[in-house]
Amino acid sequence: MSGGRMVECLTLARRIDTTAAQKRLQRLGANACEPAWVRLWAAGLGVADGKPGAWLLSAHEMRRALLLVGAELPTQKEEPSAGVKIDSGSPPTPKALDRLWLWERIATPRHWRIQMLDSTPVPIWLPCWLGYARGRQLRLTVLSGLSGETLPMLKPIVLKGLQQAYRNGQESATKNSGTKARREKAV
Repeated sequence: MSGGRMVECLTLARRIDTTAAQKRLQRLGANACEPAWVRLWAAGLGVADGKPGAWLLSAHEMRRALLLVGAELPTQKEEPSAGVKIDSGSPPTPKALDRLWLWERIATPRHWRIQMLDSTPVPIWLPCWLGYARGRQLRLTVLSGLSGETLPMLKPIVLKGLQQAYRNGQESATKNSGTKARREKAV
C-alpha cells in the first residue's frame, strides 16, 4: 500500500475444473463440492537481485504457509468468479513471515538459497474447491484450484469464513424479512 492507496487483489487462475475436482474429492470421501476463493497474501522469495522465483502464500492466522514455485503468479484478468469468497483478514507480520519461511526451509531443504524479499505482501485470491462428506459429523476437505492438492492448512480459515458468511446471511435474511414485514404492514 503505497501513498495511502489500496493494492489491488490479484486473482490466481483456476487450473482444476469442476469434473477433475469432483473426481478427486470423491476419492477423498466427499459427497458434494463447490468452488471457493480464499484471500491470502503472497510474499516474494528469491535471490538477492530482488526478482521472485517463488511465493509464500499465507495469512495472519496460518501456522503453515503454501509455497508456490514460479517467477510469476498465475493470474487472470477477471475478478473471482462463482463460488464462496473467504477473506483471511490482515496480512502476516514480518516476524510471522520469517517464522513461516523458516518452517518451509526446514520442510523443503532444496530451497535453502532462496530468501524472503524485502517487499510488502500482495493480496491474492486463491482458487479452491470445498468438498463436504456426511457422516456423524460433516467433514470438510479443501482442495487447491491450482494443483488439486489437499490444503489442510486452509481448513481453519475456510471454516471461520463459512461461519461468518452464514452469520451474515442470517443477519441479512432477518433484516430483509423485517423490512418486508414493515412494507407489508405499510401496504
